[in-house]
Amino acid sequence: MTKNKIDFVDLGVINKKYKAKYFNLLKKIYDGSTFIKSKYNSILEKQICKIFKCKYSLCVNSGTDALIIAIKSLGLGNGDEILTTSNTWISSAYAISLNNCKPVFVDISEKYLQIDESLLKKKLTKKTKAIMVTHLYGNPSKMDYICNFAKKYKLFIIEDIAQSQLASYKNKFVGNFGDIACMSFYPSKNIGAVGDGGAIICNSKKLIHKATNFANYGSTNFKDKDHKIVGFNSRMDEFQAAFLNLKIKDLKKNNHIRKKLAKIYDKKCDTLGIRRIHVMPQADSAYYVYPIIVKKRNLLMREFKKNDISSQIHYEIPIHLQTAYKNTNKKDLKITEQVSKNILSLPFYPGIKKKQIERIFKVIQKNKVLI
Repeated sequence: MTKNKIDFVDLGVINKKYKAKYFNLLKKIYDGSTFIKSKYNSILEKQICKIFKCKYSLCVNSGTDALIIAIKSLGLGNGDEILTTSNTWISSAYAISLNNCKPVFVDISEKYLQIDESLLKKKLTKKTKAIMVTHLYGNPSKMDYICNFAKKYKLFIIEDIAQSQLASYKNKFVGNFGDIACMSFYPSKNIGAVGDGGAIICNSKKLIHKATNFANYGSTNFKDKDHKIVGFNSRMDEFQAAFLNLKIKDLKKNNHIRKKLAKIYDKKCDTLGIRRIHVMPQADSAYYVYPIIVKKRNLLMREFKKNDISSQIHYEIPIHLQTAYKNTNKKDLKITEQVSKNILSLPFYPGIKKKQIERIFKVIQKNKVLI
């Protein structure tokens, strides 16, 4: 890494303050030899409930596992259809497919890049059983409409809040609108671990009991001699839980920093005429990443690279156009496909310096023809 390099996300900067305390905790865990689903998992689950204002939480091995378990817990399978979006990480579709369900992709709104709720009815069939709402880029979807739609047609709602931890819609945290919600603690997330990790949250005792059974070999206690159902192994280790216990305390503060940074980026984008993602009215974003829409993305990325600036694409190939889903219905996903060709995420994280932000936008300004 060169001295003047601007990383897309600098985890060293983000996680620096936790290092000393975490290393002390590592020694305690190592010496105590309780490595799986013990003290720190329990503390973390309680912290999650308190911070996210939910009744129940369950720590698991990853955000993908959380989605798989959530669908299982709702009793879905055997060709049931789940409405979702294609402009996201492939885990959402995999979780659906691995439960023998079928993902049905709904296009997104051009302004907010969230699921276009007005198109839900068009994709509805007798086999539709649920909606998986991915609150992408930190931005909430229009949950009042989606909840009313789900209620009318007796559909479950699964919320994917991996990128929107503590984002809110009409003063209510996302993850509390639907039947069950899932989050990821992948290192770059707003609450990022130092490895994989995930969690399920919900307000139903019955659902969290089912989820716990699926995640723990078919029993609420993975050491149980008599396993009640066919489950599998998805447990968070104590090393990740201990780190997340330190970091989750700063989530609100770090989200506030992200919000302040986003205002700077918004102003610079508007000044230069750069198309940016807007946040829905009455919504509060968690600003996981900062995407822009540009005409000549690859050329701009090349200019960034020349100037030692890292950028990423969220997401380059929509799920319905990837090989794994070549047999899915590809109709009516025009905006999803257009956006995938032009979206670009800029370096953005708590700890990025003002002079680095100036450098990023200076490169864009010098290459304004590309936007």
